[in-house]
This record gives sequence, structure tokens and C-alpha cells, in this order.
Amino acid sequence: MNKDNQEEYNEVVNFSNLQSFNGLWAYIAPNMLPSLKFMGDKIPFPERKELFFYFVKRLLKEGRLKLAKNGRLLEGSIEDQIKLFYEAFPKTEDEMFDKQKLMDDYWFFDDSCPAEAVWVNEDGSLEWT
Repeated sequence: MNKDNQEEYNEVVNFSNLQSFNGLWAYIAPNMLPSLKFMGDKIPFPERKELFFYFVKRLLKEGRLKLAKNGRLLEGSIEDQIKLFYEAFPKTEDEMFDKQKLMDDYWFFDDSCPAEAVWVNEDGSLEWT
């Protein structure tokens, strides 16, 4: 992503605000990020994964997002939390899909996903997803 495109960043964040990570994942799409000039209706998985982590890391650093699992905020540095999340992340788009439930992007709700989104409201209160 063109790191200078604040408008696109804001739009994706505004649309995905207060949603679980599958919402952020869904908005990382060509129509939301036209400066990337991807053809078709999907960004290739490896690029989409990198963009997802760009957004998560930036939101964490801005203090707009926290990571949690099973009702507890993750501990450690932002880099450590991102590393844990990144290393557990599926390697292919197929691994995001749940064959029993026939659900796209199911991995975000699976026990193997090490983090859930916790949004920080302007007043400092937390919005758990």
C-alpha cells in the first residue's frame, strides 16, 4: 500500500472500526485501496496478508487497537504480539476457509487464531469483538 495514502487508510479503518478482524480483512480490497491498482475483485493472498498486518501494526501503534485472546489482553511489545499473530496466520487462502461450516475467513474465529480485535474508543474504553 502506498503508505502516504492517508485517505485510503482512514476509509478502511472507518469501515472496519469496532468489527472483528474478518471485517478488516474484508475491507482490504481493490475497491477500498484503488491506489494499489489491483485488477479484479481480490488482492492476491500474500499481498493482502501483508496489508492486513500493516493495518494491525499501525492501529496498535496509534493506540486505536489492542489484541486479546479469551477475554485477556495480550502482553508484550507490539512487535512480539504481531510476530505471534503473523506466525500463526494461515499460509494460504484455503486455510482461512472452514470446510464444515462452509465459511470464508473462518480462521479469525478459530481457536488457532491467537488474537481478537479490541478497539479503543476515543474515551479510552474498550470495545471487545
